[in-house]
Amino acid sequence: MAKPNLILKNLLLTSAVPLTLADRRLYNYLLHNALDHLSKRLDFVIPLAELAGVYGSGAPPADRLKESLRRLIRTLIEFELPNKKWVVTSLLDKAELDEAKAQLNYSYPLNCRQLFTDAFTLERCLIQAHFTLKYSNLLYEILAAAFYTQQTNYSLEIADLRGRLQIAADKLTNFSDFDRFTLMPAIDEINSYASFAVKYDTTRKGMKVTHVVFTLTGKNNLMQPINARLVLPPKRPRLFIDDPATERAYAHLLNAETKERRRFFDLARKKAAKKKQPLAEELFDRVDTWFRWVA
Repeated sequence: MAKPNLILKNLLLTSAVPLTLADRRLYNYLLHNALDHLSKRLDFVIPLAELAGVYGSGAPPADRLKESLRRLIRTLIEFELPNKKWVVTSLLDKAELDEAKAQLNYSYPLNCRQLFTDAFTLERCLIQAHFTLKYSNLLYEILAAAFYTQQTNYSLEIADLRGRLQIAADKLTNFSDFDRFTLMPAIDEINSYASFAVKYDTTRKGMKVTHVVFTLTGKNNLMQPINARLVLPPKRPRLFIDDPATERAYAHLLNAETKERRRFFDLARKKAAKKKQPLAEELFDRVDTWFRWVA
């Protein structure tokens, strides 16, 4: 198992405006592009063609790219180091969009090097925007914290696990439903992208499942850039939409805040229900699965 080079405590990310899925995806692409040389320099350049798939199926629109970069630069990260030092920095230091050369120049604050010398933090930054299911990121945070503190067998009481996954008391009350719609799909995604593999079993009291026991096994030393690159999918996300007007609508939902996306998701559920094709709540963050109902 890979041990982190540096233990960061009380890591906190704050932003006046919440980051969208597309913002996080953009940051992943920029970090992915910089990984090989981040220990030696802080300034980088990436062709806009390399950002295809961030907002849609084509090159990133300049206006959306600018919006994302503003939010990333304004997003602060706070953390503490073992020597009683407190650090506050930002996700990006500066950005320069050169449309004539079709490239983006960007740089990281010096303190970001400390962030990315911690394997847990590096992996969180690389993969979070590539999860497509609602519970994958929440479960990943739980399991990664255990994995990077050497807990290869990690047991959680069902009530505790449900609470940490933010599942309402009246939702997925049967373990079979909880397993089918939450654990199985989330663990499939975690196993696809994380530097560790997850298996799980249950313990019972009589017929009732009381605990889920996770077994965590290391796959790669994430601090080697070649392995860190493998955290990202081999093919970057590309969308299925060709019509420009429809593409703009999809991009709107992808970048919309939760409240706005909820309005369209509820509309999609109503339309799907009329055709006897119910949409589960777990699909809320999978815009691609329900977009056709509101296109």
